[in-house]
Order: sequence, then structure tokens, then C-alpha cells
Amino acid sequence: MCVTARIEQKNILMWFFYVYGSEQTSEVAKTKTVNITFTECLKMRPHPKTMTSHHLAASLKKATIFGIALLLINGCSDNQKPATQIVAKVNGDEITVHQLNNALGKLPQMPAENLASVRLDLVNKLVNEQLTVQQALLHKLDRSPEVMMQIEAARREILTKAYLKEVVAGLPKPSPEDAKKFYDTHPELFAERRIYNLQQIIIVNPHPPVAEIKKLTADKSMTDITTVLKQNNIMFSASAVTRAAEQIPLTTLPELAKIKEGQVSIIESPQSITIVKVEASKLAPLSEELALQRIPQYLMNEKAKIAINAKLEQLKSTSKITYMNEFSGVATAVASSPATAAKTTEASDSVERGIAGIN
Repeated sequence: MCVTARIEQKNILMWFFYVYGSEQTSEVAKTKTVNITFTECLKMRPHPKTMTSHHLAASLKKATIFGIALLLINGCSDNQKPATQIVAKVNGDEITVHQLNNALGKLPQMPAENLASVRLDLVNKLVNEQLTVQQALLHKLDRSPEVMMQIEAARREILTKAYLKEVVAGLPKPSPEDAKKFYDTHPELFAERRIYNLQQIIIVNPHPPVAEIKKLTADKSMTDITTVLKQNNIMFSASAVTRAAEQIPLTTLPELAKIKEGQVSIIESPQSITIVKVEASKLAPLSEELALQRIPQYLMNEKAKIAINAKLEQLKSTSKITYMNEFSGVATAVASSPATAAKTTEASDSVERGIAGIN
């Protein structure tokens, strides 16, 4: 019998009251020990010489029955996790195999022969992490406003990602026919794919009407365009970039593909006006076989974006949303402005990246 198994103090008091009565139970209750062994319990029991033979027999019978019941309830393992679930202990805090597997799942695929060393490295990292967490708690850093805000932000992000995953979980996967159709209708991404060297000037909202921008920039070099924009106090950003076709927004790519080398053109989108010059481009087609491997993921991301945006609109329509303080008077205007459209597009891009990570 496991006579040293630890049980909760409330169960010990019940045992003493049941076996020995109220007087001895009150003595046990005076102890400060939260957890106490059966051996310690036996040391505090009344001596048999102070009890009648009838009382002694009845007490022993009740003690046996109740002790067995407590063992069944509390077990003989101090309520600890099985040893196989624990990979390390740091000052008594357990690091479990579930934590290890979670960290391992975030790594890319690796050869089987490297797995043991990688697992050991991860355990060491978890140990170091636990040591720093303990020190942070010791210094009460978890109570600082900045840390509390970061914890709340991480919590919101985790919950958001979990809900998005639930929203898109039931979406049907694109069929091979869908992938082939997308391949055939977008040659600029595949059979006619190009890599572009570009100079670009981006004018974000709010900006003057596109007609005014075209008038100011007509027949000018990119250098002259930047000068005239500064003279008219129009905010912009200028850069030289190299972009493959798939790195360019699908709404912009067909227009860009029509621009000849050395030509300057203006491309308008809901969130900005882009003045672009194609310095050079080279053909870099993507094989149909490779394209058909990648297209389903892209189509799935698009479906996810549509489903998530639809769900958000549904939630907004059934929720009471009140803008406060400086936002109270402009909420409606902001919701319908081009700048909001830009933010919505950026949010959709973030959703796309998030869903890609989920998948």
C-alpha cells in the first residue's frame, strides 16, 4: 500500500473526524501543513491505550475503508503529470513534451538524423525561456502597463487567427479545373511572366485628382516629376525596384505588362497613384506544371479573403459599433473614404499572409 501518498488537508480532516471524532480533528486542523502524508497522519492519531476495545475496532474498520477511498481519489503520484510528459524542470516549473512539440512544429522539415539534436536544442531554449520568465515574474514585470498591453495584443492576435482559421476551415478546395482556368486567363503570370526593373513614384491618399497629376507630369522625366511634385507640396515616395510578375498586384499587372521599356505611365488604384517607368524587363516564363502546383494555394487564399471580409461585414451589420472622441463625427466619412479602402486592402493583404500561414 502507498502509505506515503500526499492528500489534501481537507480530506485529512474528513478522515480524522470520521475515524477519531471531533477532538483529534481539531488538533489536526491546527497544523499549518497544506499537504500531509499518511505517515504523518498516523503519528497524530490517538494512542490505542486511551481508547476502549469497541471504539478501537470501529475506528480501525472505518480508517481502513476511508483510507482506501482517499487513495483512490488522490492517487499515489502526488497529482503530477506522467514522467513521459515532462522533458525538464526549472526550479520546479515543468516543461512538457507538448511545449516541445509545439516549438518543433514551427520549424521547417528536417532530416530524421537531425531530429534528436534539434529537439535537445529546443529543450535548452525552453529552459532558458523558463528561467527568464521566472525572473520576469519575480520582478513583477507582468504587472507593468507596457507588458500587460503586449500580452493583451498577443492574446487578441492568437484569438483572431484561431477564429479566421475556423471561418475558412469549411471552404472547398479549388479543383484542378479552377487552377487550369486561372493559368489560361493570366498568361502575364505564367507563360508570359516577366521580371521588371522599375522606377516608381507613389502618391498615397489624400492626393490631387489623377487628371491634375497627369497634367503636372506630362512629357517629363522621373527626376523632373519629383521636382514638380515637391514644388506643388504633393507628398510622395520614390524608389527603384526589381519585381517579378507575381510580386505585383494582379489589378496592376495587366497595365504594367503593356508599358514599353523606357516609357513612363500612371497607374491608378483605390489607395494610391503610381507613376512608373519600366527601365527594363526580361521574359521568365513559369512552366505549366509548376504553375498548377502553386495556383491552388493562391486561389485558396483569395477564397479565404472573400469569406473573411464577408464575415466581417456580417458581424458589423449585427453589432453596435460606436466611434468615440475625435472619431465620433467622422466615422461615416472615414468608412467611405478612399483612405479607408486603402486600409481595407492592406488588411486583406495581411489576412492573405495570415491564411497562408494557417495553411
